Amino acid sequence: MNRVSEHLIVIPVFNEAATIGDIVERARLHGPVLVVDDGSTDRSAAVAAGAGAEVLSLGGRRGKGAALRRAFAEGLQRRVEWVVTLDGDGQHDPDDVPRLLKAAVEEPGAFVIGGRLGGLADGSARVLPAGRLAALRVAGFFIDWLGGVPVTDTQSGFRVYPARLLTAATPRHGGFVLESEMLLRAAALGCRILEVPITPIHFEDRRSRFRPGRDGLAVGAFLAGRIVTRWAREGTAGALYLIGIFSPARLRARHREMYAFAAPHRSNPPGWALAVGAFIADRAIRSVEDGWRSPHARGLRLAGLATAATPLMLALALSRSALAAFGVDWLTPAVRRLYRQEELAGTIEAPARRAAAAARRADYDVLVVGGGPGGSSAATFLSRGGLRVAVAEREAFPRFHVGESLLPANMPVLGRLGVLEEVKARGFLVKSGAYFHDQDMDLGYQFFFREGKPWPSYTYEVQRGEFDKILLDHAARQPNVTLLQPAAVERVAFDDEGVTVSLSEAAGPREIRARFLVDASGRDAFIASRHGRRRPIEGLGKVALFAHFRGGRRWPGKEAGNIRIFSFEPGWFWYIPFANGTSSVGCVLHARTVRGREGDLEPLYESLIARCRGLTEALDGAPRITAVHRAANFSYRTDPAIGDRFVCVGDAIAFVDPIFSSGVYIATQSAELSSAEILKAFRDNRFEARRFRGYERRIRKGMKPFQRFIRSFYDPSFIEMFLKPREFAGMVDSVTGVLAGGAFLRRSLRLRISLEVFFTVVRINRWVRRRRGLPTESRFEW
Repeated sequence: MNRVSEHLIVIPVFNEAATIGDIVERARLHGPVLVVDDGSTDRSAAVAAGAGAEVLSLGGRRGKGAALRRAFAEGLQRRVEWVVTLDGDGQHDPDDVPRLLKAAVEEPGAFVIGGRLGGLADGSARVLPAGRLAALRVAGFFIDWLGGVPVTDTQSGFRVYPARLLTAATPRHGGFVLESEMLLRAAALGCRILEVPITPIHFEDRRSRFRPGRDGLAVGAFLAGRIVTRWAREGTAGALYLIGIFSPARLRARHREMYAFAAPHRSNPPGWALAVGAFIADRAIRSVEDGWRSPHARGLRLAGLATAATPLMLALALSRSALAAFGVDWLTPAVRRLYRQEELAGTIEAPARRAAAAARRADYDVLVVGGGPGGSSAATFLSRGGLRVAVAEREAFPRFHVGESLLPANMPVLGRLGVLEEVKARGFLVKSGAYFHDQDMDLGYQFFFREGKPWPSYTYEVQRGEFDKILLDHAARQPNVTLLQPAAVERVAFDDEGVTVSLSEAAGPREIRARFLVDASGRDAFIASRHGRRRPIEGLGKVALFAHFRGGRRWPGKEAGNIRIFSFEPGWFWYIPFANGTSSVGCVLHARTVRGREGDLEPLYESLIARCRGLTEALDGAPRITAVHRAANFSYRTDPAIGDRFVCVGDAIAFVDPIFSSGVYIATQSAELSSAEILKAFRDNRFEARRFRGYERRIRKGMKPFQRFIRSFYDPSFIEMFLKPREFAGMVDSVTGVLAGGAFLRRSLRLRISLEVFFTVVRINRWVRRRRGLPTESRFEW
């Protein structure tokens, strides 16, 4: 606790010269202090500096949110474990800092909030004015409901933010909205949220910096949008539940149960009919009673009443000053009656107690099958949410693997994982774009990733043995992560409370128990291979042959680290240079070319290299230093990709083609998206497949731009336009955006329009080629 580097105490100030000096002097007893001056017009900055604080100035009043964002960035840059925030107006006692930090240390990764109210007893009115307290109760009620975490003082600015939360959830809002946003985002990420009582300080003659008009409306608008979204989601879930009642599978199950119940009366038709009627009535009554009494339903009733009463509360708030002149206060009792956080907390904590009981019966909360980029990323994100995670990886790392060319869209994900700086420090070769060349048309084009995007204009060419080990070692260092390696998962058996997993380890076979399973087994597609279907994608029956070489040509400048794709009559080659002077070379060709030659791959591989002029020049006589590896029939889609208590990530969902280097990005991004949904499932203690359908839709939709480009790549009409791009209607920018991975999560209207213009040009070119008698069918017959 005494190490200065562990935490940073941050105090945002605006015109707090009267109080900031004393606060800084007392806060410095507990760690380094950073004061962020939000354009004060008094001597706040000078007083803070004189008291021993480091001062950063925003250069003008930009609001508390901007000050906190600057402080968070500074804390992450200094690599502290925690950022402690408190106000500069004297309402927070700096001597409470050790108590909050103690809670953060005892619960790694927890987000700690200093509660001023000591519960919701009447004494809380002595801490805040009645109007402020009423607003805090209303906001707190809805934040508790939206986040699923009972926190009494949701608006307290005395907090301990763990660095992993600040890395995973960069705030998007400013002003006083930021603190509500961060609380909800922490809950959505599954971060443990602790409320620690602090010394309540209130003084009547101090005007609050919170402006009820501007700031109150901003917080209200922020919450209103999320309340509407939550009710829409609840309505959709209710509709899906009702539809599910009449699904064929559930109807068949009910009918079997009903017939078994009425079976003793088969010889007596009236008795049989009465038995059937009694069964139906009993099940209907039990369903209604169970639904009405469930904690979730009670929470919805409380939230529904609170939502409906909000316009009335707003009217009472606006008329409060006028009524106060007559000694009348209708607002306080109305808020206390309708926005009962303590009662809502019961509906939140009951599922949590059931979840805790289930957790005690399991060895782990989540078992991740596979320790590649998808599996290690999922383990890291899930651990940050406080879950106990086991990763079962059958191979020892480092191990040989292809898929060595990353995308720029990988970089923000690596940053959120917390491994980006380590990846940069390893000295991997920088990749600034991709070069494509077609031998038959003798066309080539160098695409460079563009500036001004949400991702950088570069990425890396990585040797997967080293890169994958970085990610897996990072995951293994996270709290609550257990690495089982080498350990092969042989069988899984799902039930209502989790999954029993049979492992094969060096010490022998054993069984472990988890509450949830993530299939990150890559192209092995563990779940689909044993409990579903792995369907080949029609028309994409291909084989890849690949190896590593020592040496090979290196191009100057920004081209030095670019992947190079060489198309020729039998297929296409990739050429990926590495920083250590070696190169990865792989050929993708039709499966029939390899059929019957499984034991004689090296002569075939060498003959293909000799037929590709561009690759022959690139290798320039470089010797091969590995065996020739083979991957066959790698274009597939798995079903199901989600289920009760499991999800698939990365290549376990689908894999189409390595042409656009999307594998590692889709693996890590799907791991992040699935982890967010899994953490919500654990928060609600609900693990049915339907709650993960949105995740599956998002992944399938994200893959579509890649799949469209992949299928088109084998069309000469596309290749001709792709390798002769024109700066028209943003086409080149859009194509480069897809190549960078930027079309996976979201596609702007401009991007969609530009891509449609591009593919319209491709269709026109196909018509022109037909008119000229040029081939329009795939030359590779795939």
